[in-house]
Amino acid sequence: MILVVGHKNPDSDSICSALVAAELLKARGLEAKAVRQGEINRETQHILTTAGADQPELRTSVAGEKVWLVDYTDLAQAPDDLNEAEILGIVDHHRLGDVMTVNPLEAWIWPVGCTSTILFNLFKMENAPITKQTATLMISAILSDTVGFASPTCTQKDKDAVAELAVLAEIEDLDAFIQALLIAKTDIEGLSAAQLVEKDLKAYPFNGRDVVVGQIELATLDQVAIMIDALEADLERRCEQENLAFAALMLTDITTAQTRLLFKGEWSEKLAKHLSDGVLMMENTLSRKKQGWPWLQAELA
Repeated sequence: MILVVGHKNPDSDSICSALVAAELLKARGLEAKAVRQGEINRETQHILTTAGADQPELRTSVAGEKVWLVDYTDLAQAPDDLNEAEILGIVDHHRLGDVMTVNPLEAWIWPVGCTSTILFNLFKMENAPITKQTATLMISAILSDTVGFASPTCTQKDKDAVAELAVLAEIEDLDAFIQALLIAKTDIEGLSAAQLVEKDLKAYPFNGRDVVVGQIELATLDQVAIMIDALEADLERRCEQENLAFAALMLTDITTAQTRLLFKGEWSEKLAKHLSDGVLMMENTLSRKKQGWPWLQAELA
């Protein structure tokens, strides 16, 4: 049995790609099962309900197992005992991280907007059948990761995949489908500050220290206006309890591409020069992968 596992604090691409990659492996005649490392967010639950798919089993230990990794190559985002497993495959659309393997493996890493875009092309390359459910999972993941094509990470390959998958998923009104997805993506009602920070938090090793960068995608920054102090306090707590050099949270208005950056930790002084009235705003910034984290790396270095 091969376990297909996405990253910690899973987003929609991480969950959908795990399910889809497991189906690709099954089409090859292999036994495979998608698993997850954390709780499903509201957008992902919307996608699973729309597709009629069950959420993957919660699994935080992979010791002694054969695994495929989807949507990451950073050890900080992997199961803690990944070094005790055998990595057979990787499908990802981020930078190449610090995962290492003992044996040769199958690896597909493309600079596209979504892991599911790569998987869609693998299905086509292998002439593997794509069910309506699998198509719905893939198109939803692509539209989520590219924020309905608005993100700078979006490529023509992503758009081409969506055009073909819309037919396979039997989606008649793509605009309405995207709108429903974005409503679910920006639904944060009732979530605590800690839950919001944890919602899409990624850890990165940097200059010998540990750093975390989260992102909350919003319909308007007003949604979290009264929670700024609580969000900053949670970032501070994480720095102290986890010995982090830096913790940041991107509050991103997906309609205006404006991001307010909250940050704490001993490296915070490196960003002080960018504050205006105590606030750091990042214009035309939607993507953590292509904009937020690369900029932070340059500033923190």
